[in-house]
Amino acid sequence: MEKTKFSYGDIVKVLLPLNCDGYDYMIPMEGDFVIGDYVYVPFRSKQELGVIISKNDKPLNYDISKVRFILGKCKDYCLTENQILFIKKVAEYNLSSFGNVLKMVMGFSGIFDDVKGRKKETNYIPSYTDVNLTEEQKNATEFLSSKLGNGFSVCLLDGITGSGKTEVYFKVVNEALKNIDNQVLIMLPEISLTGQFLTKFELRFGIKPVLWHSNITPAQRRDNWKAIVNGEAKVIVGTRSSLFLPYKNLSLIVLDEEHDNSYKQEDNVIYHGRDMAVLKASIDKIPIILASATPSIETLNNVKLGKYQSVKLTSRFGEAVMPKIELIDLRQNKPEKQEWGQSWLSNVLVKKIEDNLSLGNQVMLYINRRGYAPLVLCSSCGYRIQCPNCSVYLTAHNKDNTRCYCHHCGYSAKLPQHCPECEKEDSWFLCGPGIERIEDEVKNRFPDAKITTISSDNITSQTKLNDIIKQIEDRAVDIIIGTQILVKGHHFPDLTLVGVVDGDMSFSGADLRANENTFQLLTQVSGRAGRGEKKGEVVIQTFNPDNPVMKAIAENDRESFFKEELENRRISKMPPFSKLASVVLSAKNKQILDSFCYSLSRCAPNNLDRVSCFGPIDAPIALLKKNYRKRFLLIVDKSIRIQDIIKKWFSFVNPPSSINIKIDIDPYNFM
Repeated sequence: MEKTKFSYGDIVKVLLPLNCDGYDYMIPMEGDFVIGDYVYVPFRSKQELGVIISKNDKPLNYDISKVRFILGKCKDYCLTENQILFIKKVAEYNLSSFGNVLKMVMGFSGIFDDVKGRKKETNYIPSYTDVNLTEEQKNATEFLSSKLGNGFSVCLLDGITGSGKTEVYFKVVNEALKNIDNQVLIMLPEISLTGQFLTKFELRFGIKPVLWHSNITPAQRRDNWKAIVNGEAKVIVGTRSSLFLPYKNLSLIVLDEEHDNSYKQEDNVIYHGRDMAVLKASIDKIPIILASATPSIETLNNVKLGKYQSVKLTSRFGEAVMPKIELIDLRQNKPEKQEWGQSWLSNVLVKKIEDNLSLGNQVMLYINRRGYAPLVLCSSCGYRIQCPNCSVYLTAHNKDNTRCYCHHCGYSAKLPQHCPECEKEDSWFLCGPGIERIEDEVKNRFPDAKITTISSDNITSQTKLNDIIKQIEDRAVDIIIGTQILVKGHHFPDLTLVGVVDGDMSFSGADLRANENTFQLLTQVSGRAGRGEKKGEVVIQTFNPDNPVMKAIAENDRESFFKEELENRRISKMPPFSKLASVVLSAKNKQILDSFCYSLSRCAPNNLDRVSCFGPIDAPIALLKKNYRKRFLLIVDKSIRIQDIIKKWFSFVNPPSSINIKIDIDPYNFM
């Protein structure tokens, strides 16, 4: 449908990539303008690039002489009505400004600048190499391919770890690309997953996909954005921000590891990538595939209710079988102190490591805790080293030259010689294990083993991570010690033993999803073992082997876990049986913050039917980067639009400019 052209003197709303919902501008005499055009406009003392999103037919409440003319337009690019609708719906749902969403659509400032002297890739046409699939995979492929070209649908590709989900959706992607105009978006939760994925993709399709994530260079970002908008880029692989690119002819979205919390954006525009991907698919009337070995409770419930369809892969690919999972009760198998210090590995786990190494196999030890020790205290008076900027204790790094770090604000300090409280000298006691401490123990126990440690402290680039993964694949590593970076998506055929140092760690914190996250995380960790021809085993050290979550993991019984967790959520009226919104307020001045929170609490929407508002209380991290923090939590019935409740609530108050307000619809982080 051809767009209606504006006439000279028409007033239009131009959206700028700023924290705004658009400004009025006038159509000039020269040039043809329609909704969706990228236009240059005067803004304050400079020129900005924006997008015409609507015509303003309402009477102006100010002098028309103040309306400035559009300066011109970028002729090669124009947003579609669906793309504008997506911007508006994302902003409205997440209570963000339209302009902040547009900023993600435009990629970055200077997107249309021409940079000379750089060779641009133009060959984006893939050539798929077929692979033998199992009957189960073939059936899944046929079912998912049948959705192509038939409007909006959401299908869960529900396959156990190592079942070949990637090969299934690669085949579906190839089916979509048989229409040469089509584009496909494959979303991954983190950049760290792209290494092995890209290698596999290139083997299947003969080319590299077009990438979109925060680590690509400005030049790559500019070229890739233009290739996507022009339709030259056929397959795009990206993290959550790739969802907002203005695709020319998007025909399919694949969202891998759909359960992963990394899809949740926690700053600027706060949104969940999975939920916004489903929204985009519904607006564009295209299918979306959600893939996971451990689907989220929300997704499984949508399948149960018939909102989403599902296809299952129940067997591992090739000769691989699911690993045996054993729970080690640390109350009965307490690690024994050694001559070099406290041990954190039970004798059972140590013996299994020895047995696997003797057979020439690889071992992975998992602990999701950075540094050497998570807590430093005085053994004389109990004083704990705390961050001066945040209400958290510092983490000790590097045993021999101990420095303490705050993982929230980056503050660091060397341990003082004397305790500031009791002034006793050299009285510091390092409590608990971090990844560095486990590395220390492993080196003492297995001096001949080739060991590598992977955490965000020592992996400073994607290239470095890819190099380490290549070493593991080439068998240059015997023992891998890793944090969450290693949990997702990686495939090491010779890895036969996975040891979880502290299986109880994910239960900590006041998080309604603690059980779900623990089940997903430990199932994913366990899934790294035995993915090749060699049989794998998993050892999870825990103080709570009778915990229903631990039992479900050990017995690979997802159905009973899902049933019990869903019932607990129903009883407590938690998602997916309600809607949540978190409101976190922060300020440098505690008195101003407390006073405003008191005013906000007085008009809180507690008196409405099926609406509860809790707070204000100190946030779990009550001081962060020298800002005091308070929080409210809203719980409303699913039939009520929570955004309207919040808008009405805040209409009664006038927040001081010194207070930062963060509203999170469907919160995942309760810190």
